[in-house]
Amino acid sequence: MSAWDAYIQNMKTSGLHVCGIYGLEGSAWAQTPEIKASQQEIAAIVSGIHSQNFSNGVQIGGVRYTVIRYFSDTVTAKCRGAAKEEENYLVHAALAKTCIIIGGMCGPSERDTAKIVEDIRDYLVRSNF
Repeated sequence: MSAWDAYIQNMKTSGLHVCGIYGLEGSAWAQTPEIKASQQEIAAIVSGIHSQNFSNGVQIGGVRYTVIRYFSDTVTAKCRGAAKEEENYLVHAALAKTCIIIGGMCGPSERDTAKIVEDIRDYLVRSNF
């Protein structure tokens, strides 16, 4: 169990179904088993945020997500083609100084995804991450 696992547990307790913290090059610092994101997928999300180019959407765990909004340091995307309806997550990714935080949920509470992810990101930025 890494020190980062406490952050994952905090995000899960806050309501996220899937979440992870990754280095900017895509290496997993901690993640829920359900997210199954590859290093290349995370690196592509980071690159997309930096370039503001999501013409092909976002891919996480081999599943395609449609980008619904993005800003200079965040992106929000929605999956509509997951194998199971309960895996059609709304995901939000937010850049910190040295990492990217990704979280997702589905259902009526999915609108809270961005706040939960950005609260963790803001804390990590204040802690120089």
